[in-house]
Amino acid sequence: MKKTFLWSLVLLMSISMIAMFSFAGCKEEAVEEVVEEEEEVAEEEVVTAEEEEEEEDTTQPVTDSFYFVYVPKLVHPWYEDVKNGADSAIAEMAKLGYDVKYDWDAPQQADVVQFTQRIEAAIGKNPDVLFISTLDVAAAQPLAEEAVNKGIPVIGFDTPGLGELQTCFVGHEEYTQDGADLANVLGEAMNGEGEIAILAGSPGAENHKQRVEGFKAAIAANYPNIEIVAEEFDNDDLERAVNLTASMIQAYPDLKGIFGANASAPVGAGQAIVEAGKKDQILLVGMDDLPEMVSFIKDGTALAMSVQAVPEIGYWTINYGVALINGHTIPLVHDTGSLVVDLATVDTYK
Repeated sequence: MKKTFLWSLVLLMSISMIAMFSFAGCKEEAVEEVVEEEEEVAEEEVVTAEEEEEEEDTTQPVTDSFYFVYVPKLVHPWYEDVKNGADSAIAEMAKLGYDVKYDWDAPQQADVVQFTQRIEAAIGKNPDVLFISTLDVAAAQPLAEEAVNKGIPVIGFDTPGLGELQTCFVGHEEYTQDGADLANVLGEAMNGEGEIAILAGSPGAENHKQRVEGFKAAIAANYPNIEIVAEEFDNDDLERAVNLTASMIQAYPDLKGIFGANASAPVGAGQAIVEAGKKDQILLVGMDDLPEMVSFIKDGTALAMSVQAVPEIGYWTINYGVALINGHTIPLVHDTGSLVVDLATVDTYK
């Protein structure tokens, strides 16, 4: 009986030990499977992390050093505010680790030959971006095409005219409304009748041309009793604007109003009006807010001026130049707009 019991106990212990070893083996296999799975997950996470790093690397700047060239229409105080805006953007870029430099190469006057020479010289410098304010469309377009063919992107500023050759345009693109706005101000102040004259700026400048077109169209549509008796190109030259206005005043003693289509024209016209003693007899409207024009608004020599956000032009050209070189999408047009300023708003418009 005891022997039978012992054998039964041995058999039971043997079965238990076999079960324990089997369980241990299964547990070990399970652990190995878990470890393998964890290693596979870890490997996948490493691959994913590497892929993410590669994706992040593609968004990093291609370069942090930039060289640009600006070719404006001429040397003019108006462009100083463009440069101020550009310098402001460059200061911001420096804080982000970008080194931006530019050359500003302006012809001494609104001369097409000098203008084209400046663009040719700019192309020879091989800048990262070439910024052009178009003095003359026919002269500028072939050179802009040459720049593009050599791999130099072109961004237009201030004055349109380059069409599809420019990657972007920064400025006030549609100028006809500026002329129309000032025509309405002048027409209402003249009670819809009288003789007026136009200083039309530079013959090849698209913005000057559009302003004059808008001015004439508004006068013709709304003030049939107002007659345009004289129109002359002042070439954005202050002294020429003074002399032309003086001649107009002499030739048309009943002249009641003058429109200047650029920044120099109304300043020159204002000086001639004051010199002729006609301050209270001839109404003056014109473009932009040079300090002299602001003074004319305040003292009553000028009635109104159409003002652009000039520093914004410089600011955004720099920003878009950097963005373009680093592979980002930039707008085809950034219209910086304009507004009419008169005595009621001259102290508060900025």
